[in-house]
Amino acid sequence: MRRGIVRHFNAVRLSGDQSVLQFRGPLIICSNHPGWWDPAVFAFLQHRLFRHCHGYGPIDADALRRYPLLEKAGLIPVDITDTRSLQRFFRTAQQMLKQGNILWVTPQGHFADPRTRPLNLQSGVAHLLRHVSNARVITLAIEYPFWKESRPELLLRFGSFVAHEDSKNIGEIMSRLEIDLTETMDALAHDACAQDASRFTVLTTGRAGIGGLYDLLRRVWQRHQGQRFTPRHDA
Repeated sequence: MRRGIVRHFNAVRLSGDQSVLQFRGPLIICSNHPGWWDPAVFAFLQHRLFRHCHGYGPIDADALRRYPLLEKAGLIPVDITDTRSLQRFFRTAQQMLKQGNILWVTPQGHFADPRTRPLNLQSGVAHLLRHVSNARVITLAIEYPFWKESRPELLLRFGSFVAHEDSKNIGEIMSRLEIDLTETMDALAHDACAQDASRFTVLTTGRAGIGGLYDLLRRVWQRHQGQRFTPRHDA
């Protein structure tokens, strides 16, 4: 998954305040769900930013039956139509959180464009917090826009910790979570539209340029001009 990120994206960029990344303890990261790449993004971030612990996440039980190896990668099967499956998921999630690990979730429950409002989050996170009160919650916004290169950018932004300790009301917790995730997504969208790389910290860069005959001709021409070839268009 990490190799796929480098191979298919121009760069992984992180904007905003990053002080929340210093937290060490049980953590639930709630992200929007813009596309197929999301689980690979979580794997990349877990390896890059949270090596001190393990990362887990829910997966549809039917999907896991088709790809059983994913369970070894920390994905927990859940069938939202089966009460016993939900109970098993909550028990497993509580256990791994109490061990100081991270749970990556997409509470929208389905793929959704980053511009979709309202978010209409599912309430599973709030129910889980009632049983693991010392777990902290932060939001994560993800976008995959194209800028100046042939490959898209992977843009990320973490929100602040979502307050939940003073409330046992499911609706109130979910309202706070939805407001914070919306604000985080809006802030990332503002930076994405500006296409200003200086607003971001670069976590990694991938392959750049067009490749093939086009870049070969560019290389020959720049050498003829006495210039050092660089494949990036914004160099």
